Amino acid sequence: MQPVTVCGTCPAGHESPPITIYKGKDAKKEESRKNQQRFLSPEKYLRTKARMLQKGQCYRSSSLFEAGEGYVIVTRKHMGGKISFAVYLIDTYCVGVKGSFYRLRVEEDEFEDFLDRASEGDGLIECSYEEAHNIVYGAVEFAGEADIEPDKSFALSRYMLEEDTEDVPLIEYRFGKDGRHFLVASSGFEASRYLPKLKKTYGTDFKYITPCTNFGVGDSDYKKSPTYGLETKYTYTPPRYAEAWNVHNRWLVEELSKPENSMWLEDRLIDRILALPEEELRADLEAIIRYVMTITSEGKIPEGFDDGRYNGILASAIILLGEVGNNESSLDLMLECCRQSEGFYDYHFGDCANEIIVPTLYKLVTPDKFAKLLEFMKEPGLYSMFKCCVSCTMALLARRRPEQRQACLEWFGSLVTFATETLPKVQYIDGSLAGFITADVVSLHTEALLPGLKAMYATGCVDQKICGGIDEVEYLILHKKDKDEFMSSRFEIHERFADMKARSGNTLCF
Repeated sequence: MQPVTVCGTCPAGHESPPITIYKGKDAKKEESRKNQQRFLSPEKYLRTKARMLQKGQCYRSSSLFEAGEGYVIVTRKHMGGKISFAVYLIDTYCVGVKGSFYRLRVEEDEFEDFLDRASEGDGLIECSYEEAHNIVYGAVEFAGEADIEPDKSFALSRYMLEEDTEDVPLIEYRFGKDGRHFLVASSGFEASRYLPKLKKTYGTDFKYITPCTNFGVGDSDYKKSPTYGLETKYTYTPPRYAEAWNVHNRWLVEELSKPENSMWLEDRLIDRILALPEEELRADLEAIIRYVMTITSEGKIPEGFDDGRYNGILASAIILLGEVGNNESSLDLMLECCRQSEGFYDYHFGDCANEIIVPTLYKLVTPDKFAKLLEFMKEPGLYSMFKCCVSCTMALLARRRPEQRQACLEWFGSLVTFATETLPKVQYIDGSLAGFITADVVSLHTEALLPGLKAMYATGCVDQKICGGIDEVEYLILHKKDKDEFMSSRFEIHERFADMKARSGNTLCF
């Protein structure tokens, strides 16, 4: 049935605009179309509608280029007065877009409050949209020269910006420091992530600062060993684990895939999920993990996943598996998850991998499985940051289960010996991983492991930006007692999800 268009007049005699009357199925279709527009997910709205909004005021940190890091804020105005905006944390010296987030349909006074808080610590100044656009995309291009990609959040937040085409006037900015990339790493993780890329591109023609240095110098340590700073090349080929969800409770997939439940769940939903029969829930969670690993292998996101609907489903499933999993199929599946690629790691976990993976492994591992974890650490061609999670788990077991401490110390003794033998080959243990293993050993404060660490450091392949030189490591083992970074509250499932919510936050925290 076709829609009927009629014209009429108002009581005053003025002609009224044409009115389209939909009948039967056409009316239902039109109502459905309007509902779809009205209830677009935030991610879908950002991708399809944000660029249609009028550009609003933009801001940047006043000392952005002098300090090397700061914020760029881009706003869009809605007809009703509300504001949508995106915030980009920009490293102009090296890394480009280090983080970003967006907010949609914020009241004007709420945005002003946000802007006031942001300005308190960062000295924001107003700038044109063209300035903001060129700073963000200029930083992305500069970082890309060293094969450094923008933070994964930029895949969505970039839709608050116009496409980077010639339609936007070019403004050239000077990135880097003294004409070169200058890495200011706030952690050993950052250093291990970016330094190998810089070395691969520029050799030693760059500068850096890490937590273990207080000045920018050329990386002379790279000259000590041909493998220092090189990463393990990923060679594992993940199989097809599952071709469908294959769950008993389809509503579980639907709940975990909602954007508002991304990486954190409300207490009521957690309790509802845990009320399911334990074995049935375990089987469903394992099925979800297998399917997600299959369709997001290599970090290549298929259609349907890229709209944000499934952005946190794997993390949520892993946290829940810690409550109902076993030390057989569940543990094997977790180790298989840790065999995935860097792209997979970045998409699903980002900087929260330890908080998501380690407590679940801690709950699943029993002493009779220690050998299995050691064999995993000896496998070639795996992504090192996943192996770090396993090493961290064993250190955690040693600190929190006194009856298992000796077995854990022996495990680390064997691992350090293996690392000493294979570090020059890079494909089993690379320098960054050796540095993180050292950090885990340091946390145990056991002098018996020190000779093994000295032998490992003697290879010249250990990344000293993680824990410093061997003299510093010895001092830390013998003298300094550190606080356990994994507080007990983070092992209770409601607290784990609350912690994830706090990390996602609504503030200028990246």
